[in-house]
Amino acid sequence: MTDTTDATPVPPPEDPPRPTSGPRLGWRAERRPSPGFAHVLGAVAGIFAVVATVAFVVAAAGDDPQTVGIIFSLVLVAAAKLLGFRAPGPVRSACTAALVLAVPVLWFFAFAGGGSFGRGEYRGILILTTVSYAALYLLGWTVGRGVFLAGTLLVSTSWIAFEIAGNGGGLVPFQDQLSSSASSTVDVGSVGSSGSSTAAAVVTILLGLAYLAAGAALDRRRLVGVATPFVAVGAYETITGAVALGAQESTLVGGLLAIAAGAVVGLVAARGENRRASTWFGAVAVFGGMVAIIADVAPSSAAGVGGIAAAFAVVLGALAWRLAPVLGEPDDGRPATPATPAT
Repeated sequence: MTDTTDATPVPPPEDPPRPTSGPRLGWRAERRPSPGFAHVLGAVAGIFAVVATVAFVVAAAGDDPQTVGIIFSLVLVAAAKLLGFRAPGPVRSACTAALVLAVPVLWFFAFAGGGSFGRGEYRGILILTTVSYAALYLLGWTVGRGVFLAGTLLVSTSWIAFEIAGNGGGLVPFQDQLSSSASSTVDVGSVGSSGSSTAAAVVTILLGLAYLAAGAALDRRRLVGVATPFVAVGAYETITGAVALGAQESTLVGGLLAIAAGAVVGLVAARGENRRASTWFGAVAVFGGMVAIIADVAPSSAAGVGGIAAAFAVVLGALAWRLAPVLGEPDDGRPATPATPAT
């Protein structure tokens, strides 16, 4: 009789269990949706639906679009919610994009459609947009969609920066600080003091770092879907706040802070799962910070610029060579080969 003791099949190793996200957020908490060109085209269609709605409001209402704008926006939101519930696929992508843009448009018409646009109206738009995005992220067929969580984080941070700075920055934080205030055609309040702008920049950096830390923690728990908005918004807020803070001092300080912020963003992204865009975003911030340093030093000759650039190249190249094995990055970007079990 043949001894079959050694022929007993060994079951393959099982993947570690994925965390459960609960019924609220579904699979989107754990995984990012697969990219699809048709779905992206659907999203573009949703954007154009909002553009068309705003254009029709302007054409129909003239100088007083408030009432018409509210009605048209509510109809668009309701239609997107209903159609998105009944029609998955690219149509649902169109409805998602329409909701992302229609929500702030609705609150803009509600608060500023009558022609008055001051600090109170702007505050109302930010607060209700934040609440609406949070509700869309938690309720209905839009549950768990990262774009609404990202919108919640981004607009709420804009609101906090707006309150601290005491000025009328736009939905993008530090819009006024990073562009010429003289070119603004909308008066939304007096510009805050240098101290309040500094405080707003510092708070924005701290919030951005907190979002990055939350994203890193969620990545470690393999909740990639929830982590993505935290990493994306955290990267944006950290780098934007650093540049705004440094710009108040000097180009040199701005460059140094951009390098530091970009390094943090890049390291967090590198530790995550397939965060290629965020990794590049951090690297671009490092590059931009170094270019700002060269501009601030302003060598008197092309050779001087070349010398500084060469030094940067050597330092970055050596750092990258030493850092790759620490981060576990395989050669040439190929996926890491799983270890073969010992026999």
